Amino acid sequence: MGKESKFRRYKDYDYSRGATLFITFSTEPRRSVFGRVVDGKMYFNQFGQAARETLETEMKRNPALTVMRHVIMPDHVHLLVHVRAFTGDPLRQVGQFVSNFKRWTKYKVEKLGATGFGWQKNYHDWICSTQLLMDTAGKYISNNEVKWSLMHGENPPLKVIEPLAHWRFPPNEWWSGVGRTDLLDRKIAAIRLSRKIPQSEFGAVVSRLLAACDKGYTLASTFISPCEQIVASELAKREIAFIKMVPDKLATVYRPKNDEPVLFSKGLYLLLSRVAGADASRSAAWHGINDALAGMAELNGLSLYVQPNCHRLHWNFSPTRSLPAQITTNLHPHLSLNHR
Repeated sequence: MGKESKFRRYKDYDYSRGATLFITFSTEPRRSVFGRVVDGKMYFNQFGQAARETLETEMKRNPALTVMRHVIMPDHVHLLVHVRAFTGDPLRQVGQFVSNFKRWTKYKVEKLGATGFGWQKNYHDWICSTQLLMDTAGKYISNNEVKWSLMHGENPPLKVIEPLAHWRFPPNEWWSGVGRTDLLDRKIAAIRLSRKIPQSEFGAVVSRLLAACDKGYTLASTFISPCEQIVASELAKREIAFIKMVPDKLATVYRPKNDEPVLFSKGLYLLLSRVAGADASRSAAWHGINDALAGMAELNGLSLYVQPNCHRLHWNFSPTRSLPAQITTNLHPHLSLNHR
């Protein structure tokens, strides 16, 4: 077995039936060798071009192994690899594939004149046992160039503002945020969609909430229930800006996840945080953030809780409260939604 296939995890998984793996390996010591990322796009230098050609060659030489997605970054490589069932030892094949790629890339890069080039030992792998995990890994790879620009660009926009002061927040609370903070100045519709909403109603809920956006409301939510996630997906697809809230502390420089790199780069997203108390349970923390979201939105906006009731959806509204005296924003009429 090649040296790259040592220390394999997931010992209880039967790899002989096939496996899809998300694989990452880096240069040593995270040295940017293969080019640079400009405005969310990777531009290869001669060393990066050699690495790409080597990867394409190794893909053709391994018929039992399919590289579903890949990206070569300045100092690391991500692969989404599927190993077909009953084609020998899958871990040996993956290890050999990575080992060959590293060896031939090093040979070509040094032949082109690079000195001191090397790879970190071994590689990291995660098994994608569900379609959701495969989709998540695929998105991570697809968005990696945009994420790099956000994290390492000349003016990285993902520095968290902490504390984040705004007239919507009580002065005794500690808020932080990253992204489009100007969304807080708009009319906000805070939405909470019950986990019990049947899937057959998702389309109707999404349609009515998109109508709210057409009338000038910016949607804000934790976006954790299945229906809320569908709403977030539709907002992203239609490039409609929205606000997400979490009860977790944000790192000083935020590392975007899943579709967030694209949302941040297009200016469609504000991530807010209000950390729960140390003694709060996880459930209490999420309930607390929903309550805070509703209170925030009721100043020049509305809060909305949708839940099933006797085979119908019940839309519970909270009215707008008076704005602080120093705020002179003109209030707009509430969105008219016919109750069902």
